[in-house]
Amino acid sequence: MIEPLWSNPSRFLCLQRIKANQDLRVFLTGEPGVGKTTAFLKIVNELRVRGLRIGGFYCPEVREGGIRVGFKIVDLETQKWKWLARTSPRTEIKVGKYFVQPEAQEIVDLVAKNLNEYSLIAIDEIGPMELALPAIRDFIDRALTLNKDVLAVVHRKVRLKGDYVFVVTPENRDEIPKKVVELFITKPL
Repeated sequence: MIEPLWSNPSRFLCLQRIKANQDLRVFLTGEPGVGKTTAFLKIVNELRVRGLRIGGFYCPEVREGGIRVGFKIVDLETQKWKWLARTSPRTEIKVGKYFVQPEAQEIVDLVAKNLNEYSLIAIDEIGPMELALPAIRDFIDRALTLNKDVLAVVHRKVRLKGDYVFVVTPENRDEIPKKVVELFITKPL
């Protein structure tokens, strides 16, 4: 029996790989503000140094005067960005107090164009805001079904099955990047 992710947050490894030669699905999850994106970016940068071509996106928050006003969506390869969601202007899709911006699809299209060339697909985050925009949801579905390794930050309320699910906490956030990098570089071909 697999224990619920939150029953023992000090535990790193919650699920085991089914076959040694399959593509890896590694997910980071945890409470807001614990360092998931920081860990994600450390992993991406270290794997790039080791020669992996990584494609995907991340969605950092944007603050003005100390107040969160929205989120960008940033292409990991080019660093081009668009708004993912913001408090204004209003759009048809609303998640919490944020309106999801259709322009985010431009970044997803940019990443999707080169998807087959990447050795690793990296996504931060798979969450309600990202899943609310059909183009991003379709991209995530495609990424998870390709024969490619995937590293993703997964919102605490979203449940996906991965080979490894790491619950990031303030106590383990510095060790997790090392463990995840090791998983990807020691993976059998």
